[in-house]
Amino acid sequence: MISRLGRAMAAALMLCVLGVCGPVFAGPDEEALAKIEYDFANMQITKDPATIERMAGIMDAGFRFTDPARRDWGASKEQVLMTIRSDKLVIASTDFRPFTIRIFGSTAIVEGVNSSTGAFDGRDISGTFAWVDVFEKRDGRWIWLFSQSGFIGDKLSDKEACDAACPGLQPGFSLKK
Repeated sequence: MISRLGRAMAAALMLCVLGVCGPVFAGPDEEALAKIEYDFANMQITKDPATIERMAGIMDAGFRFTDPARRDWGASKEQVLMTIRSDKLVIASTDFRPFTIRIFGSTAIVEGVNSSTGAFDGRDISGTFAWVDVFEKRDGRWIWLFSQSGFIGDKLSDKEACDAACPGLQPGFSLKK
């Protein structure tokens, strides 16, 4: 049985043959990371409990999501999953442009742009987003460590990404000549 991702990749290959190329994933690691991205986007639309639980198992206990403009959606693994499970987040559609997967040993960085239509707590959050995800390969599987996404056009905020309770939070500093 061919998975949805497999069918999508076959369709992308056919488009390349026709001269309209999309993303091509070079190996099993790239395919696994692309599937994580697909599953995460899809579960926001479907809210499928099995997919949410599978994604929870992929996310590191210290997983963090940040938005440089400080949108009000959770920063920890638990907050992100709670938001996705809730009726507050309603994603109607999402369209991922070709995205980049770079692997450096046991670390992977996945970055791209997507457009989505949806609402959060009744407020329209439709738009185009730039995002970066960081993964680490542990015991043969990719674990999601960090995600940052921002609405294209938002101004960056200088507010702290989290309070002093965040693990790994380092003190700020100033330098002068």
